[in-house]
Amino acid sequence: MQDTSQIDIVLTWVDGDNSEWKALYQKYSNEVSIGDKRNIRFRDWGLLKYWFRGIEEFAPWVRTIHFVTSGERPDWLDINHPKLNWVKHEEFIPKEFLPTFNINAIETNLHRIEGLSDQFIFFNDDVFLTNTTRVTNFFRNNLPCDFAILDPIFPEEYPEIFVNDIKIINRHFSKREVINKNILKWINPKYGKYLLKSILLLPWKKFPGMLDAHLAHSYCKATLEEVWKAEPDVLHKTGYSRFRSHTDVNQWLFRFWHIAKGEFSPTDILSQGQTFEIATSTIDDICEAIRTQKYMQVCINDGEDIPGFEGVSRKIQDAFNDILPNKSSFERV
Repeated sequence: MQDTSQIDIVLTWVDGDNSEWKALYQKYSNEVSIGDKRNIRFRDWGLLKYWFRGIEEFAPWVRTIHFVTSGERPDWLDINHPKLNWVKHEEFIPKEFLPTFNINAIETNLHRIEGLSDQFIFFNDDVFLTNTTRVTNFFRNNLPCDFAILDPIFPEEYPEIFVNDIKIINRHFSKREVINKNILKWINPKYGKYLLKSILLLPWKKFPGMLDAHLAHSYCKATLEEVWKAEPDVLHKTGYSRFRSHTDVNQWLFRFWHIAKGEFSPTDILSQGQTFEIATSTIDDICEAIRTQKYMQVCINDGEDIPGFEGVSRKIQDAFNDILPNKSSFERV
């Protein structure tokens, strides 16, 4: 039986407009020549209140929200809310890694958060709930709901990180043994058309990659602890990278690990959510997906060049306000 009272959420957030954070960022940014320092990594779209409204409306069963920041927080957030744990980087990330502006360094240390439940759901701050959820959308029989689909890694932004992750999986697991041991978790009709990818890639000797979705993902804390024991040097190297780097690993490593071990419940996650990149050509589709509540969750990924940022931001806020017009209990009166 699934214990529905012990599932937490972890949300990472940064206020790119905070003056103290900006000064610290600029100081360390000037000291290093490598890393991803683009503004879109930290730009605030003013949507955080709708994230909290969505959790309260669509996932009221969540035990605790661990709100992770470098120390900043919005003025409207009630940090004394009984279901909120405001966690500063210094409270769980080893001090030798601080300060960090690297989401990969933050994600790979989440298991150190004091009081974090054994089962938790990780959200980036660009992933929002837009329709009703059940515990069984994320955990079933105390296992993360996930999908095992083979997928080749192709050139895109920071493909090296995915390569780094899958190299570690190939170092610890035999593709043939993994799939033979859990064949029904790999060749599963719930995956629909994506099954063809796995079937075509079955002859490959090693894992060529695994399909991923930029949505909320379920994890067991024990998985993170196990990977840290198996690959401490790699994870320490990521921790020491103050900015996102081509040598990093990221949270996908933990996901790939529990898939390789067969410690997941096969689920059609890909039909439950949709990822959008904000652009002039996609803004109407984004707003329609929110208003119609077509998906359980949506990822709204920041784009490179967005003319009229304020206007686009207002359009998305208005769409969220149509389905979540009332303040959540996380918003101060």
